[in-house]
Amino acid sequence: MLPEEWPIAAGAAEHHAPARQAGGGRLNTVRADFFLNPANRLTEQERALMTAMLHCLVGDIADEVRAALPPGTAAANDDSNLALVETLSAAGLLDRPMLVRLLLRRADEQRITTAANARSGRREARAIQGLVSHADGAVAAAAMALILARGRRNDRFGQCLLHFDDLAAEDARALVHMLCAAIRGQLLAVLGSAETDRLLAHAAERVLASHDGGNGIEALTAKLVRLLDEEGDLGDDLLVAAALEGEMTFVAQAVARRSGVRPGLALDELLCGEERRAMAVLRTAGVPRPFTARMLAGIGDLLGIPDPGRAIDAYDKLTDAEVEDARTWLTTDPDYRMAVTQLEFGRGQRTL
Repeated sequence: MLPEEWPIAAGAAEHHAPARQAGGGRLNTVRADFFLNPANRLTEQERALMTAMLHCLVGDIADEVRAALPPGTAAANDDSNLALVETLSAAGLLDRPMLVRLLLRRADEQRITTAANARSGRREARAIQGLVSHADGAVAAAAMALILARGRRNDRFGQCLLHFDDLAAEDARALVHMLCAAIRGQLLAVLGSAETDRLLAHAAERVLASHDGGNGIEALTAKLVRLLDEEGDLGDDLLVAAALEGEMTFVAQAVARRSGVRPGLALDELLCGEERRAMAVLRTAGVPRPFTARMLAGIGDLLGIPDPGRAIDAYDKLTDAEVEDARTWLTTDPDYRMAVTQLEFGRGQRTL
């Protein structure tokens, strides 16, 4: 039986294409790809969405760099932006762990949100929108800011996009400077190396000055969650309502706020597909059993947990001591967890 994605891998237009040689470095890639665990490989949908997000992000930043150069210095068009992506990809510069993790998270969130809304028959989530009319003005303003920011991150087809502000400062700086380096060749022949480097350095400073991590989706969501918590309105009903609409960033921020676990790690645990780990992080946040059961019944399969009964059994079997062990482990320094994981298990995450 052929894999489901076979028709995509071998397009009809390529049936008579000449065979590609094993040399030229392709064999190493084929060997690595051939023995990858199928369960961990990207689906075609994930690959397409992550690729589109990356291309748009790189193109947007490249346009900002060019706009920061003197008029007429560097022309911008879609073809040149695509060439920049290909150049940086070939050099391995875009293979940054935090960037790829963010792309994958966005793809996961898009998948879950789309499926959850399809099940409910709603085109838009209501849990967050309802907060715009919250009695507290700060909460209402934070909810509106988040909704507007998410609207700016959807293209005309409703697909999610990444914004410069969504990047961590380290990745933002790296992307701007690598794009300046990629654009450099277009300017050398006209301006010379010294003037080119001076102009690009100034352009990089201007673009980086516009980066505001506080306007990223995660930061805006964290602000909304914090304000709700301070008002005493970060209840289980809201958390589960958001989960049933696929609002996993909000859910992760709420879990993090309650448990002390980092938001990104909370999201990773919720989406890991392992019942015990997902239940442990919910237990650390004090999410009651009935609300956990509702969440699992509604979107458990979208989280990689197809059997809600078995997951609830894992929830019940966790003792208070094991929950505190999980909290302690999940709140340790990331570098420490990574080192312990590699030393004890060699790969993957430590089992709670």
